[in-house]
Amino acid sequence: MTKAIFFDIDGTLVSFNTHRISPGVLDGLGRLREKGVKLFIATGRQRGDLGQVSHAFPFDGFITLNGQYCFAGDKVLRSNPISPAAAEQLLDLLEDTGLPCTIVEEHDTYAINRDARMDLYRDQLALPIPPSAPLDRARGRTIYQAVAFFTKEDELAAGERFFPGLIPLRWHPAFVDVIAPGGGKDQGMDALLHHFGIDLSQTMAFGDGENDLPMLRHAHIGVAMGNAGQRVKDQADYVTGSVDEDGILTALEHFGLI
Repeated sequence: MTKAIFFDIDGTLVSFNTHRISPGVLDGLGRLREKGVKLFIATGRQRGDLGQVSHAFPFDGFITLNGQYCFAGDKVLRSNPISPAAAEQLLDLLEDTGLPCTIVEEHDTYAINRDARMDLYRDQLALPIPPSAPLDRARGRTIYQAVAFFTKEDELAAGERFFPGLIPLRWHPAFVDVIAPGGGKDQGMDALLHHFGIDLSQTMAFGDGENDLPMLRHAHIGVAMGNAGQRVKDQADYVTGSVDEDGILTALEHFGLI
């Protein structure tokens, strides 16, 4: 019996075209809530960027920053920042290469080496472009995640020389989320499940990006959206329709949850 469902935001709950959760999916979430199913967000976004998603529906808890910062209500359940040594290595890399990157702290986000590539925050994600800051602004700070504007082609060409000691997670072709070892949405799942006393065998998860793979593999049932890449689809238990086809509803109906 499914008692907990985890949802990625961008490309899963929220369309890249409409930038909102569809009325049909909101209705489905309400029906799940009436049946007593706990509903959770699992995103690469920062707490402050949950925006209309957190206002559109009363989710029971949140995995943010790809599992690095998780909370339910006012209680922080998991906090896993990048180590000071790894953060310094990352900042040295940004200084040497000029790679545009956003730095994400617990309550603040800012851009280092900002250029036009960051416009996709506004153009594709309907999020504000983070303010620019000098690189030294980040030194000595507690950093939870970096978002490096480093394409898939760049990544293949660079091999393993980028982001030493850190984990790059991709959910968009133009950038990667960079987190500390020991992070990932699967770790966030465990923190929330422990808090609510729910067994992993009672879980389902929805996602579309490669950063969702740890969560989809970890859940009892992992569902890939129809707009997901082939690698994600290949590792999911079930592939549903796209976000713009209300694929979440298709999967919930397939598994007899609504």
